[in-house]
Amino acid sequence: MALAGIPDTVRQLQLDFYRDAAHRYDAWAGGANVRAAERLAEFADVERHERVIDIGCGTGLVIRSMGLGASTLDHMAVDLSPDMITAARRNANGDPGIHYTVMDAHHLVFNDEMFDLAVLGQSLGYFEDPWQAFAEVRRVLKPHGRIAVSCRCRSLSTPAQAVFFERLERLAIRRARTPAHHSLFGEPWVLSNMLELAGFTDITVTQLLVGVRAADVREWTEMMEWSGPWPHAMIGLLSPGARSTFEEELDRTMHRLGEGDYAFHGAFTLATGRLRD
Repeated sequence: MALAGIPDTVRQLQLDFYRDAAHRYDAWAGGANVRAAERLAEFADVERHERVIDIGCGTGLVIRSMGLGASTLDHMAVDLSPDMITAARRNANGDPGIHYTVMDAHHLVFNDEMFDLAVLGQSLGYFEDPWQAFAEVRRVLKPHGRIAVSCRCRSLSTPAQAVFFERLERLAIRRARTPAHHSLFGEPWVLSNMLELAGFTDITVTQLLVGVRAADVREWTEMMEWSGPWPHAMIGLLSPGARSTFEEELDRTMHRLGEGDYAFHGAFTLATGRLRD
């Protein structure tokens, strides 16, 4: 169900991407998503008495990294994409206390004050209405409950990444996308301020940088195509001939970067906080 005033096309763009990306999400960019999930799980530092909800769980990377197998509590992992939930269930470590289900972060189907820790691993930037999602997080958290969030930090991207997205913008193919300002959510000061405005305190922030390098333009384009719903949709619209032309022009521009050509940074900002009294 789409939110009032939000075009269905944005949500469909995301669902199409995660349908196609589910089987490759964990291996993408040399395991950058795995590294980010493991770091967020470590940073969240879940305690044995805490019940967890993972919102936008994807393939279940974060909640699987939390070591909840010995927990006697029931933990929830939810995602809008049925394909991601299918992958998460397939990848589950047999932890009976973790339940995976399809659910919209803007409308969590849980009673108030059910969870001690809410995790949002790279999902915040894709919510149509982050403040509605935060309101739902506050509602389902117990008093003094905690939140742990990770977002991609675009300002730490490499010049090669900037070149790619500049060339992609030049294609001038009109396609729905999440609002441009969502790309700022991974800036440490922005994420801190958002959590404070959302009702959290004791906010702690850290960052993670994962580097990888593509061998050539085809490997690079393939990697960047799977970096998110919008590049996936844009590249997918190209005919074989148009894609070849795009890659040739991209390759010429990349070589001007010298040693920085085809260098990729998976940069992430991670933050934790506690519900304000």
